[in-house]
Amino acid sequence: MISNQKVALYTRTSTDKQSKGLESQKRSLIDYCLSKAMGEYELYEDFGVSGARSSRPALDRLMSDIRKGKIKTVVVYSFSRFARSTRHLL
Repeated sequence: MISNQKVALYTRTSTDKQSKGLESQKRSLIDYCLSKAMGEYELYEDFGVSGARSSRPALDRLMSDIRKGKIKTVVVYSFSRFARSTRHLL
């Protein structure tokens, strides 16, 4: 196990007009991590990117970091922010 593994916080909004939604997601996720003493976290944000897209910059970076063993846990505000379906997730 890699000792510097982090918790990943993933946030996403579908349009660039939803900045308050992104901030709300981020605040909730950080508060959750702090309340659970989850340790060090890294934020991955896709702003104004549709969930229907198969490629999203922050999600692609997150998945790469998971494959490299840098990320141990992923926390999202809602499953719909992460993937549209189980098929998409897998």
